[in-house]
Amino acid sequence: MTNAELNLYADVAGIAERMLAATQAEDWELLEQLEATCASHIERLRVMDTPPLTREELRQKVAYIERILETDRQIRRLIEPWMARLSDLMQSSGTRRKLHNTYVTGSAY
Repeated sequence: MTNAELNLYADVAGIAERMLAATQAEDWELLEQLEATCASHIERLRVMDTPPLTREELRQKVAYIERILETDRQIRRLIEPWMARLSDLMQSSGTRRKLHNTYVTGSAY
C-alpha cells in the first residue's frame, strides 16, 4: 500500500470522527459537508490501483477500517432516534394535511 493510500484511509477515519462530533452537536449542515468529503475520499480509494499488501500494511488498513466502522456505528446510534422523530413529524404533518384537504377543502388531494 502506498503512503497516499494509507493517508486516504487516515483522512477518512478523521473525517468520520468529525462527522461524529457534528452529529453530537446536531450540526446537520457540517455533517452533510463532511459526508460529501468522505464519499469523495472513499471513491478515490475504490478506484485506486494498489499492489499486494504487506502484512504490516494490511494490519494498518484493517485498523483504519475498524476505526471507521466503529465511528459509523456511533453516528448511527445518535441519528436513528432523531430520524424516527423526524419521520413521525412528517407522517403527522401528512395526516394533518390530508384531514385538512378532506374536511376543509373537500378534496382528498
